[in-house]
Amino acid sequence: MASYYFIVNPAAARGKAARVGQRVDEICQERKVDFQMVSTEKAGDATELAAAARDKYDCVVAVGGDGTINEIVNGLIGGSSKLGIVPVGSGNDFIRALEHPKNLIKAIDILLALKTREIDIGKAGERYFQNGLGIGFDPWVVQETMKVHRLRGTAIYLYSVLKTIYSYHPPLVRLSYNDVSREERFYIITVGNGISLGGGFKLTPNAILDDGLFDLNIIRNLKKWEIYQNLLSVFAGKHIHLKQVTTDRTDKLTLKSDEGFAAHVDGELVSLKLNSLNVKILPKALQVVVS
Repeated sequence: MASYYFIVNPAAARGKAARVGQRVDEICQERKVDFQMVSTEKAGDATELAAAARDKYDCVVAVGGDGTINEIVNGLIGGSSKLGIVPVGSGNDFIRALEHPKNLIKAIDILLALKTREIDIGKAGERYFQNGLGIGFDPWVVQETMKVHRLRGTAIYLYSVLKTIYSYHPPLVRLSYNDVSREERFYIITVGNGISLGGGFKLTPNAILDDGLFDLNIIRNLKKWEIYQNLLSVFAGKHIHLKQVTTDRTDKLTLKSDEGFAAHVDGELVSLKLNSLNVKILPKALQVVVS
């Protein structure tokens, strides 16, 4: 019988994950699953818990959103445990790439079947990410989402985008990849392993989780009216055809800036002022339980 270690982030989805965790506990007891369940108390706990469990259980399960999954991924790399997911988040971008169901019963059925897929993992500096890295405008949006308490889901990100438009000033960044070097005031640089960030913005709509390459989406400096004009096209992934957008694929890249740039991984803020960052892909570095 397979063993499961559930890590619940009770703060995820504005507290919804705590209730979901209780229901998962009940269902697993009813089905006589070999499992243990723990809850996080602060940022970083999920990484430590996953690292301690990664060779002791067949599957370490994230009960939370993209941020919770990211923390657990950072604890699992190098171990033998599989990553499982009970999605309870605001953005849910990673499960969108996996085509993973949000329904709780279906998610548990998938966990117990234990069918897996090997996916690539990104590494930005010393931080791993399963879905995407955002440079420039995106991290400032993430910073703004932390101040939002009344909205839910995609509405949080959309509100934060509209608010950030008026305060963001893109820094001069030198981007190098595939023997190409460019220095511009980029508005957004997205390094995608999955197809979307920010609760459904399909910034890298053609990304594949296990092809050994990142999809790059590079948006040059935009005027405010251009942002408003094209915002909805990003949800459909149609912005990649705009003249202000460059797309490419690569397995590594470097970013440098004297002015400093902001970065986030999987919706978790790394820094608002980095001077350099090395990014690379680790092909098929993690087994994820899928439908």
